[in-house]
Formats: sequence, C-alpha cells, structure tokens
Amino acid sequence: MKDEWSKTVQDLLIGTTRGGGDPTALLSDCAALGVAAFGATLPQEATAEPLPLAPPESAALPRPAARAVLEAIMSLDDEVLLTEWCALAKANGVVAEHRMLPALLAHGTARPGLRSAVVEVLGTRGRWLANTRPGWSWASGAAPLVDEVPLEEVLDLPSAQRVRALRRKRKTDPAQVGAFIAREFVGSRRSADRQVLISALETGLGPQDERLLEAALDDKAAGVHDEALRLLRNLGRTRLAARAAHRLRHGLRLTADGLDVRPDELWTGQPDAAELRDLMRDGSEKGVAGRIRAAAASVPPSYWTSTLKADDDKAAGILRRGPWAGALLRGVADQLAAAKDPRPWAVAAAETLTGMEQLEMLAALPAEVAEQAVVAVSKGWHYDLLDHACAQLPAPWSPETTRALLHRYAALPDPRWRSGRPPAVLLARGDADLLGASWEALTRRWPENSLELEVLRLRIRLRESFVPAPPQEAQ
Repeated sequence: MKDEWSKTVQDLLIGTTRGGGDPTALLSDCAALGVAAFGATLPQEATAEPLPLAPPESAALPRPAARAVLEAIMSLDDEVLLTEWCALAKANGVVAEHRMLPALLAHGTARPGLRSAVVEVLGTRGRWLANTRPGWSWASGAAPLVDEVPLEEVLDLPSAQRVRALRRKRKTDPAQVGAFIAREFVGSRRSADRQVLISALETGLGPQDERLLEAALDDKAAGVHDEALRLLRNLGRTRLAARAAHRLRHGLRLTADGLDVRPDELWTGQPDAAELRDLMRDGSEKGVAGRIRAAAASVPPSYWTSTLKADDDKAAGILRRGPWAGALLRGVADQLAAAKDPRPWAVAAAETLTGMEQLEMLAALPAEVAEQAVVAVSKGWHYDLLDHACAQLPAPWSPETTRALLHRYAALPDPRWRSGRPPAVLLARGDADLLGASWEALTRRWPENSLELEVLRLRIRLRESFVPAPPQEAQ
C-alpha cells in the first residue's frame, strides 16, 4: 500500500495532462489510499470494568449565591479566598456541589497547602471521586500508605527523601523507628547520614530522645551537633536546660538597669569545653552576647518568671531594660511556644529583633499572639516590613487587628510602585465586614483600587452568601 500511495502522489504532482491516465480514477485512488495511509485506527474495545455508581451525597449543598462565589474564586485562582470559602462552608455544614469537585481536587493536588481546607468540603462524592485517580488519593479518606521502602533501606534513598521517609515511619511506629535511629547513629560513618537520623527525631520528639541527642552533641560534624542542639532546646526540661539555667544564675545579676554580666564570672572569660558543647557551631553564638543568647534559648520562659519572681509581663519588662536585652530576648524568642503567656515576650522580642528576625519569630507564633505582636511593634516600621509581616498572619484577621493595621497602612506613604493602590494583603486577609464598612475611607485614601477592591467585593459577597437564609427562602 505504501508503494501504491507513493505512485499516486507522483501522478498527482505530474498531472494526467502530462502523465496520462484517467483523472477520475486518479482522484478515487487518492481518496482511498490517503484514508488508508493517514486515517485513525478504530478504537480498541474497552475491557476494564466500569466505575461503580457514585454514592448519594449525605451533606447539604451550598445555596446558589455561595456556589457562584466559589466559581468566581476558582476563576481568580486565589488561595486565601478559597481557604476562606472552605472554612465558611465547613462552619455551615455544607460541601461543594458535584461539578466543582474535579477542579477542587486538581487545586489540592497541585498545591499541597490547600489540601486540609479542600478535604473539608469534598463530601461523600468527593471522596469517592478521589479514589478514581492515584493523584487524588490524598483526599480519598483512606489511611495513608506507610512508606513502601523498608526501614533498613531508607538511608539508601536520595538525600531529599530520607528525612521525609524516616519521619513518616516514625509517625506510624515511633518506638521501632526510634530504636532504629539510635542503632544506626552509632554505626553510621557518614556525617550526612547521622544528620538525617537526628533530623528525623523532630517527628514525635520526646524525653525518650534526650539521651541520643545529648550523645550527638559530641559529634565532630557541625551539622549533626547543631541539629541535635536545636532539638534539645525544644524538649523543655532537660540536662541542657539545667546547664543553661546554672550559667544564667552565675553569669548574670539583676541591677537597677536590668540584667547585667557579673564581674569575674564565666562570661568575662573564654568558654570552657562544657559550654562550647552547648553552643551552635555555625558562628551565630560567638562572643559574650552569643553565649548569653545560647543560654537564654535553652531555658523556657518559666525560668525567668521563677527567678525574677514575676509574671510573664513583668519578667519580659525586666529583660528588655538591661544592656544585654538584645541577646536575652533573641534567645527567649526561640522558646515562645513554651511560655504560659507568650504575648508580652513576643512584643518585647519583636521590639529588639531586626526585620528578618522579627518575621521569623512572628511566623512561629500562634495566630492570635502574632496579630497582637504585629500591631504592638509595627509603629515605626516602613511599608515593606509591615507588608511582609502582615502576609504571615493567617487569614482572616480579627476586626480589632484589621482596624489597627488599616490605620497603620493609611498613615504610611505608599511606595512609588503602589502609589494610590490599597495594600492587597489588607483587603485579602482583613476582616471583610469591617473593611466593607470602611469602604468610603478606603477609596478616598487609595483611589487606584479597581483590582484590589474587586477582591474585597468578592470577600463581602462570600460572607453574605453564607448568612442564614430567611425562612421563606429556606423553605
């Protein structure tokens, strides 16, 4: 057939006038042979079993207004708004309608950060649909598979996968994996492997891991030592914390101006081998300030309230007054999660830290505490620093935080590249009801507002779409 098609093409190029032959026959051959050469093959008969019917949806579906808002959000591709829609849907006991489920599953597959929100609105049919594709299995509701690589072969995986695999296994069987890590750490000759083993302890970290972490402080590799020290500082009451408390008691004294270094004590000379063992080797804890910071980072804030016989607010005030306030509060910032009341410590630390350190500290705080800290310490911030800090606050903000940050933004001059345009993070994350009530003030302060205010309009529609329907509409 190939030869016949080639001859027919040649005859077509030459033409019947010069080459002879019957034009009708030539065109017939061209039509028949062309289809045979280039036509699509018939589809093979399907042998796979058809999917079972989708189960009925037991949960309620949103009202048409909420469905329309979800479609608008999906067209904008806005993760913050999608998360807010899912939260409101969950709070109102409804799930996404069926035709939106594939798009929601695709969003969650492409962006793992959205999965916890999307899963809440998939409903029975969404979980059934998630079982039809391997890539959607994260939303199926089935128990996650344990890493298929045997425990003994985890260290043979590529470097980027080893810590994740060990942490997944440790989550399912902490005792067995903990024993494996301890055994492998002793016999491992490569520092990279030892660092992986220590890092994996962060999942399920507990007092049972202190012995191995203490042993890792004697490791010659700086990466292994520093990772073990970081985890030990998160353990709370440990031998490391006791050693740090001893140094703080003997190295500092309380004066009228705050805490100061004792003369002729340990921090007036060079550190000994025992103290060097408890310092980071990355160069961040050198000198007197670095050594004080290391000790403060190794004790919980309750050490200060107990030693100074004060509550969190008063103790934080004492630490911020002294000549070593920066070093002490940089250390305390690493221990905020252990504070009984982290707010005064967060505010004190944020006033002492530099811009990037402030942002790192705020990112580790609970949402309510982080909001209060940003409002309290951002009075002297420039626009970019305020914008970066606000971007780390989980949405939506409380009305009080929204009002304070609205005034803070309004008082700042706009950067040249955003002149006349409202802060996008404020309109996307602030309390929608308060921002809606401030519509006139917003448009007066920022007249170039078409795109940003469109997001705010959508957020207001979102809130309104979940307001309980009047009795006649509900019927």
